[in-house]
Amino acid sequence: MALVSGGRSTLNPNAPLYIPAAFRQVEDFSPEWWQLVTTLTWYHEYWLSQQQVEGGFYAAEDDGFDQDGNDVVDLLPDIFDLDAGEDLSVMEAQLEEFIRLSEEETGHDICGTEE
Repeated sequence: MALVSGGRSTLNPNAPLYIPAAFRQVEDFSPEWWQLVTTLTWYHEYWLSQQQVEGGFYAAEDDGFDQDGNDVVDLLPDIFDLDAGEDLSVMEAQLEEFIRLSEEETGHDICGTEE
């Protein structure tokens, strides 16, 4: 109100942001935390700044990775095993059995293979 009435403000412009204790005690990645981070921009920025200060998730200065992100390729395996093998043939046999039983129960051709 001091500014509205024409007086001079006594607030310190260099003071750190006041964060209520209830917000500081929210457990990271809890539902309450997610609500605060997604709805309050200032809390999102505060949380990120705290992680950088404490060497948390987003402090990437000494994490051993290049800043351009090329080291992610080194984390990937050389070969991806995409062979479903025996599991796929078992699932296919189960599906065929299910279709055969369904056709017997209903008397209709489910796949449309019969004329």
